[in-house]
Amino acid sequence: MRKQAVIDQLLTRRHTRAARSSAETLRPCRAVGISTITRRIGPAYVPTDRTWDSALCTHIATLSWYREMTLTRRFLDELSTAQLLERLDLALEGANLGIWDWDLRDNSVQFDRRWCEMLGLDHATTPMVLDTWSARAHPDDLDGCYRDIRAHLDGHSPRYQNVHRMRHADGRWLYILDRGRIAGRDEQGRPIRFTGTHLDITAITLAEERTRREEQARLTVLMNFSATLAHELNTPLQVIALAAHALTRLGATDDGEGNGTASREVVSREAVDAIVAMSDRAGRITSALRALSQRDGLAESPFSHSFAQAIELFHDRFDSEGISVSIVDESNGAVVRATAGDVLRAHVFLLDGALRALLATKDAKRSVHLAAQLEGAHVIVTCTDSGVRWAPEGGHDEIEPSSLSPSELLGPIVARFGGGIEVSDRSHGNHFTVRFPLVTASV
Repeated sequence: MRKQAVIDQLLTRRHTRAARSSAETLRPCRAVGISTITRRIGPAYVPTDRTWDSALCTHIATLSWYREMTLTRRFLDELSTAQLLERLDLALEGANLGIWDWDLRDNSVQFDRRWCEMLGLDHATTPMVLDTWSARAHPDDLDGCYRDIRAHLDGHSPRYQNVHRMRHADGRWLYILDRGRIAGRDEQGRPIRFTGTHLDITAITLAEERTRREEQARLTVLMNFSATLAHELNTPLQVIALAAHALTRLGATDDGEGNGTASREVVSREAVDAIVAMSDRAGRITSALRALSQRDGLAESPFSHSFAQAIELFHDRFDSEGISVSIVDESNGAVVRATAGDVLRAHVFLLDGALRALLATKDAKRSVHLAAQLEGAHVIVTCTDSGVRWAPEGGHDEIEPSSLSPSELLGPIVARFGGGIEVSDRSHGNHFTVRFPLVTASV
């Protein structure tokens, strides 16, 4: 029920009760006396002749009821307003909104308790002046704040809104969503009061920034992987093309008399073997790409198959760059609790990270070692390279400053199948360990 309806209903009930007792009002009026009545309802309402007739008593009773009704309405209004204020305070508390109220005439600002707590300040000792805010705003963001404030004060925007950084009492920077609007004007229509809210959106902003970085990093991996894939597919295609050309030349040099038949058979057989071998390899690469693109499937997969597919995708690229590669697979036919796509993606991120680190190093001797072995209830994969060391938080000036490290890229994948990832602290090169939970293993 609406507030006004509740008040009217209560007042109607009081009016009904007063009407029922109006006949009894005459006796109390005479008994109480004029001085008491004057004190209760005010001297302005008592006739000066003080005649105690029926009309006077009814008049006094009516005025008394009216005054009671007025006080009751005021009480209900005040009580309802207090409740509304309480609910507003609870809503602001739940939304973690701080409130500021800026007096444009003297630059005094009233900051509420939540505004101060948001920045780690004590409300009782916080100066209520504009400099309290401006001194904590990031210098690079302050001009933008004032520009947006001026746009609203000049009538160019319906409200003020700005996201800027503010320094917490402990020194860290928070991202604040600041909103406000003109709350008062003087007689000439000039703004004199500006009121708004502060909201800490640091967690949201950092999450969005991390998502953006992850998307950029995955795009970088995709671009690098495209170059790697071009190397891997180029080799079998070149071999197939050369073998086909050799077969064509054999047909063109046939004199029809059988001369050189044995040598042509040897060349033909070698060419056909090369075509078959390279076609098989191209098929394996295509199969690996198909598995890499899958986002679902059975959460159980043979580990060695995906392990071999990942090596197949990078073999020629490492070879063309002069990088020494050593591979050890001692998983012994283990089946891991992860989709084939996730197992393959994990190895692709490991090998791609190693490739980028090795391409960035100036050392003449470059190597990568990939090993898999059974250990308890897991298959343990280690990837070690002699390249430039990845920074723990991702990126490196010599690699790609904005990219994520292999461990950061692997994080969401490993979380999906309940595995784990570790990064060893090394002065040179990188060493990553990934744990794949085991389903079954045949030894």
